[in-house]
Amino acid sequence: MSLLLMLSLVAQAATGLSTLPSITIDKPTISVSAQGKALISVKSTEYKIVLYADISAETENKAREQAELMREAIKAVVREMGGQEKDVVLINLNTLQPIEEDPYYRVEQDIQVWLKNVDDINIAKEKFMLTGIQIGSITPLINEVSDYTPAIEKARSDAVKNAQEEANALANAAGVKLGEPIYITESILYPTYTGYETSGESVITVTVIIFYNMIYRK
Repeated sequence: MSLLLMLSLVAQAATGLSTLPSITIDKPTISVSAQGKALISVKSTEYKIVLYADISAETENKAREQAELMREAIKAVVREMGGQEKDVVLINLNTLQPIEEDPYYRVEQDIQVWLKNVDDINIAKEKFMLTGIQIGSITPLINEVSDYTPAIEKARSDAVKNAQEEANALANAAGVKLGEPIYITESILYPTYTGYETSGESVITVTVIIFYNMIYRK
């Protein structure tokens, strides 16, 4: 019966601990986990924006009228930037009655806007803010995953290189030789884009787990 000896290295990854998969290998092995990262340039021209266009007035009718005027002002800004009325969607509307501490009627409305062909998101932000509207969130929409291919290839190459170096160091420390890889798996962490705008650069992360054949020194 052969001796099954496995030396495992668990690496701390960005998303937590990367653990070895549950597999059975009936031979001495050395396993390592390693990462590679690559920068990608991202330029978004399409955005999803949530606006808080809340209104208060002395009467309920006046509050509703002003809320409607605020929605029309948002549509006007969108048209000015090349959009259409259908790109403006009311996603929340709530009317609050006066209370003792606040004698005004209030209309709370959240409006979602899609903007396309945007050269500078800061200009769009300024146009909305000048109308007295609060910006809730701005999310750039990134769809061209195929553009990630060169970054993935570089990150993968670096991850495999790092794994090789880790495995060699582990083998030397254990007094054994490193053989050929007998099992390889990878996971890819794509960048997520949230907040007010994209940064100029984002990171692709590739994590690999590699099992190497372990050779005893004679």
